[in-house]
Amino acid sequence: MGEGEVKTEGICDVEDTIYVAVGKELEDGKSVLSWAIKSFSGKNICLLHVHQPNQFVSLMKEMHSASKLKYQVVKTCQELERQKMHNLMNQYILFAREVGIDPGKIWIEMSDVKKGIVRVISEHGIRWLVMGAAAEEHYSKNLSELKSSKAIFVCQQAPVSCQIWFPCKSSLIWTRCEDVGSNLSRLIKLPSRINTCTLFPQHSEEDEDKGAESLGSLDIDKTVAHDQDSAPSMMNEVNTDGSPSNSPTESQDSPCSILPSKSLDSPSSSSSFLLEDDSGELVEIDDKLDCDKLDGENPKQCGPEETLEEYRANEDVSELMHKDEASECSYVAELGQKRKKELSDLLIQQRQELEKMQDKQNEILSEHQLVENQTFFLERQLQENYDAEKELEEKIIQAVDLMISFKEKRDMLRIERDNALEEAQRYRKLIKEDAAAIPTSFSFSFLDIMEATEHLDPSMKIGEGEFGSVYKGIIRQTKVAIRMLFSGGYQSDAAFEHEVEVLSRVRHPNLVTLVGACTESRSLIYEFLENGSLEDHLAGRSKKHPLPWQLRLKIASEICSVLLFLHSKRCFIVHGNLKPSNILLDGNFVSKISNLGMTGFQNKDGRDLSRKNNLEASLYRDPRVARGRYTRESDVYSFGIVLLRLLTARPVSSLVRDVWCAMEAGSVETILDYSAGDWPLEPVKRLISLGLKCCQEDRVNRADLGTEVWPVLKPYSHLNAYLCLDSTSSHMESKGRGRIPSHFVCPIFQEVMKDPYIAADGFTYELDAIKGWLNSGHDTSPMTNLKLDNCELIPNYALYYAIQEWEQEP
Repeated sequence: MGEGEVKTEGICDVEDTIYVAVGKELEDGKSVLSWAIKSFSGKNICLLHVHQPNQFVSLMKEMHSASKLKYQVVKTCQELERQKMHNLMNQYILFAREVGIDPGKIWIEMSDVKKGIVRVISEHGIRWLVMGAAAEEHYSKNLSELKSSKAIFVCQQAPVSCQIWFPCKSSLIWTRCEDVGSNLSRLIKLPSRINTCTLFPQHSEEDEDKGAESLGSLDIDKTVAHDQDSAPSMMNEVNTDGSPSNSPTESQDSPCSILPSKSLDSPSSSSSFLLEDDSGELVEIDDKLDCDKLDGENPKQCGPEETLEEYRANEDVSELMHKDEASECSYVAELGQKRKKELSDLLIQQRQELEKMQDKQNEILSEHQLVENQTFFLERQLQENYDAEKELEEKIIQAVDLMISFKEKRDMLRIERDNALEEAQRYRKLIKEDAAAIPTSFSFSFLDIMEATEHLDPSMKIGEGEFGSVYKGIIRQTKVAIRMLFSGGYQSDAAFEHEVEVLSRVRHPNLVTLVGACTESRSLIYEFLENGSLEDHLAGRSKKHPLPWQLRLKIASEICSVLLFLHSKRCFIVHGNLKPSNILLDGNFVSKISNLGMTGFQNKDGRDLSRKNNLEASLYRDPRVARGRYTRESDVYSFGIVLLRLLTARPVSSLVRDVWCAMEAGSVETILDYSAGDWPLEPVKRLISLGLKCCQEDRVNRADLGTEVWPVLKPYSHLNAYLCLDSTSSHMESKGRGRIPSHFVCPIFQEVMKDPYIAADGFTYELDAIKGWLNSGHDTSPMTNLKLDNCELIPNYALYYAIQEWEQEP
């Protein structure tokens, strides 16, 4: 919106609309609007407002028009000013709507409010206007004239076609009628030598001071509008020579200003006027001409009875009267000129003082605006500093968090390094032990084989598998197991020797060590493991006690560890024939997998070397595998079957079906092998779920050994086999002597605790059990599966002494 541009909204029909001028003072505007609504019931109301832009914003706009940034600042300030103007207008509209009036609005942006009102009246042809006569603080019961400079200017300069009402505090003070123009045409017409006339009323001596003050404030509009009926009767029409005129239009030659000496409400009040001619002299003219004096100037009108002396006497009297009048006019003109000069000097002095006050005001406004600008920039700089401080604080916090995470990672890496060093040291020790116990030469003759097996004596035969018979024997003072492969194998000795060389390089604590081979008899020589196979213990063919559940879970963790080793990028070997009969136990009940690489001993056409179809062995194999082409997923399937056998000891033919049914029925405890002791149900349920997931027919859905199975089994890999056996034996013996208190039994090991510790979940565990659980990466409770608040462990001395007393009882 540019300066001088008029905007309208709502009802603005000039023919049937009362326009109400409202300003920034809300209370004064509401008072004027309330008077207009009450006085013009049934008429349309339209609000008229002149928006006066901020002087400082206008000055900035002129000074910095070339700067784009400062232009944006100026533009923003202008928009804020206009928004305040619209908010003000909305308050007036809401006030009017409360009394049932929906007004329109019209506004203009100008630096001079009174000129803006006149411009809107002129451009829109407004016929009816209501405007405040003065501020309400200037109101009094005796108020009978306009006090506002804006009201006086509008009353003077507005088009004559507009009728204006000037109320103040719900009282009508002044009215300017729309036919004021017709009254202007009825002023006295002066001689042609007079260009401008000023009519002054005659005052008494005590009223001279009051007349001087009101000289510059009133005009013809007030005089005519106050009582338009009395205007025609206040003056007579005269010609340029002073005689009456019959033409009313001749009085429009020059504009005049008229000021009343008294209220014009009384038509009978007489008044005289001072006319200022071109020479600056003032001439007094009565508004009532003496007809008798005019008649006396014409001697022809005298009667015939008068004598010559009387006629001469009358002429002398008339001449004296004319001289007296001329003298009086000269005195009045001189007095008026003096009065005019005094008033002119007073007006100049007041204007100078006003200019000084305006300059001072502008200076104060400039300083105020400068302070506001500095305040704005300082606040913005303060906000920027505050934002920068917050950003730095966040960066510092992030850096601290990052440093803490790096420290934690560093500690974890150190722990992993230490563990790796310990593991490497253990492997080195095992390698040295193996190197000392195993002959350096892997090649044995057929004669060595025959001597070791006592010429294949049936009494030396300890088993027969898919790939051949197994004999026990002693070679070079070392007890070994000799697998005699079926004939019809490789076409060349070089191929057999290459396969043996590859297998001999694969070393793991849970793999049966390959001692050597005999190319002539196609025999493989392994270390001898005296505790037999896992199948013997699960099937009950062993004469020893059943394997306790702790040892079974340890065996499962060892098998998982071997498979992870074989499937790693370092080896990438698939066993392809994992089953309990190929899992052997040494003297310390450490499980070791045998028959590694037997799937490689096949004909080139892919047929197995086994002479008979072992149906039970096929149940452990992946049903989706192509014949002879095994993958890592095939070993995962076989591991799932072995894990379920360790938990249930059931026949493999219906094993998966029985476990699925028990899981769906929620009765897992009914299929467990309780010859192993009292199983911990929660960990067992999780292991059964993992075992079933490993046995999925779709390879994609099978469990991952590294990320899903190993974290669950790792805590059991650190158990001591003999401790497990001893605890089971003592547990069985204690059952015979009486019932064990439930709070004496570790929830994980299911045995009487020897070193009880309290965890963050409030339960008491065996120290080795809970440490193994936490070190395996678990942060939840083994009993509730809820997240632990911390990993701190507290000794339970009370329980420890109670267990000691219970064990010492006879």
